[in-house]
Amino acid sequence: MPEPSDLLQVNPDIIQRLIDLARQIDSRELTEIPDDPEVQAGSAEVVALSAQEFDSTVDEFRSIIDDLDPEQQQQVVALFRLGRGDYAYEEWDDALHEARDDWNPSTADYLLGHPMLADGLANGMILHGYNLE
Repeated sequence: MPEPSDLLQVNPDIIQRLIDLARQIDSRELTEIPDDPEVQAGSAEVVALSAQEFDSTVDEFRSIIDDLDPEQQQQVVALFRLGRGDYAYEEWDDALHEARDDWNPSTADYLLGHPMLADGLANGMILHGYNLE
């Protein structure tokens, strides 16, 4: 396994938190809510709690991204694109260049709009030599 890259200017713990949040978001989006509220007693309360947790998770993800400076946001986008296979590790500079060209203040929305966000970020970190738990 390669050594962790010095190319990332975003704290790996922040990326790990984004991955964890994205996994929670992905799992919630894959959960199907029953159409019949009478299927189980109290199921509506469980669904409401799940929706609140989901909103809280999305809000935290957005907050973390919004707290990063634009260059760091661009690195997160480049990392995601690298991890989903748009670029090889050797093309990191190209991934960053495209992320800079595409940057706008809606980075969190851009990332949240992609399925498999957690996997893309995790794979990008692995390609940079980080060991994720």
